Amino acid sequence: MDTSTLSTAGPRIRNPTCGPCSTKSGEQDAPDLELWLSYYDDDRKLDHVPGTVLLNDEAAHSEAITSGLKHGKGRDAHILLSPQPSEDPNDPLNWPLWKKEVIIAILCLGSMLNAGTNGPFLNASYFEMAQRLNMDLTTVVLVSGYNLLAAGCIGPFVSAFSRKYGKRPVFLVSTLFDIVGTAIGEAKISYKYLLAARIVQGFSTSAFESLIVATVGDMYFVHQRGLRISIINFILNSASSLASVICGQVFQKLGWLWLFHMFQIFLVVQFVLMFLFCPETTYIRDIRYDTDTAVDEKLQDLAVIEATHKEMIGEPGQGERTDIPKKKTFFQELAVWTGVYSHDNLLKFLLGPFLTLLNPAACYAIIASGVLNSWYVGSAIILSGIFAGPPWHFNASQIGYVGFGPFIGGLIGSIITGLTSDYVIKYLGRKNKGVYEPEFRLVFMGPACVACGLGMFLFGYTLAIGASAALCAFLQGVMMVGVLIGIFATLSYGLDSFRDQSNEIFVMNMLFKNFMFYGLSNYANNWVAANGPEQIMYVFGGTSIFLSVLAIPVYIYGKRLRSWWARHDLFKMLKMETHGPVSDMG
Repeated sequence: MDTSTLSTAGPRIRNPTCGPCSTKSGEQDAPDLELWLSYYDDDRKLDHVPGTVLLNDEAAHSEAITSGLKHGKGRDAHILLSPQPSEDPNDPLNWPLWKKEVIIAILCLGSMLNAGTNGPFLNASYFEMAQRLNMDLTTVVLVSGYNLLAAGCIGPFVSAFSRKYGKRPVFLVSTLFDIVGTAIGEAKISYKYLLAARIVQGFSTSAFESLIVATVGDMYFVHQRGLRISIINFILNSASSLASVICGQVFQKLGWLWLFHMFQIFLVVQFVLMFLFCPETTYIRDIRYDTDTAVDEKLQDLAVIEATHKEMIGEPGQGERTDIPKKKTFFQELAVWTGVYSHDNLLKFLLGPFLTLLNPAACYAIIASGVLNSWYVGSAIILSGIFAGPPWHFNASQIGYVGFGPFIGGLIGSIITGLTSDYVIKYLGRKNKGVYEPEFRLVFMGPACVACGLGMFLFGYTLAIGASAALCAFLQGVMMVGVLIGIFATLSYGLDSFRDQSNEIFVMNMLFKNFMFYGLSNYANNWVAANGPEQIMYVFGGTSIFLSVLAIPVYIYGKRLRSWWARHDLFKMLKMETHGPVSDMG
């Protein structure tokens, strides 16, 4: 094969000015899309900004360069895979789709239990537990505040150990913490036992709130991530509302200790499934394959390498290639310890999550998603105290039913993002001459702004006037639609922009929001007691609208922010990367 034309010049994914764009010669986009895309501000410092991806080589007219690279299948045959999978069958990108889906399903179950259920475990029961313990409501609510505080404190350690030793041992140890904490809680009805149980349980939350999104980046290509992140987002946030419904019923009909007994059964099952069917997903491939994170994507080099691989396979008498590792067996994948993924000091990795706050684009993703999540949790924390009083006088079971509103709202928000997110980025990428920019994810902040504003303001108003519980639940559901869409938009933006630092970004997000949760558990009910529910929900609504509108300048200048970080990346300056050397490539 003559590769001379491939090695001279590759397609430079410098943003093609984004407007007016044309998908084919002489074919103009719709005027409104031209105008909208023209607001995007291109970077002029780097030829290729990490996060920018050549997604559709037909629209980019780059088939001559990229035809030898790996593409999607079926309807996505025109999609250039990013990252490019290596030749190693143990590369998670090369795993069959069914295997990836099984892993994500089991980790989603873990997220539902260790994060989605663990946090709001007692939401519907606080008022009756306080009466039984003869303690004030705020003191009892604080047991879950300390649970969230523990989750936040363990976050940097989760990031550090997962960076150095992989994600699998961190996931397994996290579930063990929850099993131990739940065993303490089911031993005795006592405030001290309850407090100890909630603190130990809290150490399980961080990994399943943060590393699971990074795991999506380990196994899936850019054009496949939206649906999976939508599902995870739903489980971590909206499924917690269903947990309140179920836990309220269990507490009311079976009693305090059965909350912990039933939870323990599910935790043990999830631990066994995770041990058997969730191998390590952390994988160090040559940086030239990571076309979504590299400063120089070097597509022409990859094309030459792919052509060489095909020639080697096609040569008669070549036999089995010795430079490609053998596929691991099922029993080999059961190993908890799979090696050291970086020889840097753990202290560097402990600092990693905090370094992401110096990255403006990542900082926006962390704060926006964290605040939106916190405001939903804040609205859930105050429900027990409000609906136990006049005019409703609900018990724990009835308060739990109110959780159906945000559960259904979250389901609707997740369906919207799940069905449309990957389609939208493919469409915008096609209109943008085949080039995908992570900022395209932020278009979802528009509907998030509307739903959050309407839901939060009207929810606070209806609580204040004592409206029907069904109407209050409906409006909390509207709020949840916006919260889920907003969290999806910002988290997927963070993952696609800085996948190589996704561990740190999502751990920092988890740390930030769990400290916010702790603060809310400490003062939210007192705030409502002093000023009513209207004021706190108006504050939540106003800040949510502000953060949603802030997505506009982030969209416009996002590529420049990513370029600036690529040229001043503290992770590279401090040698905190986990990429393999170029010489490892066959």
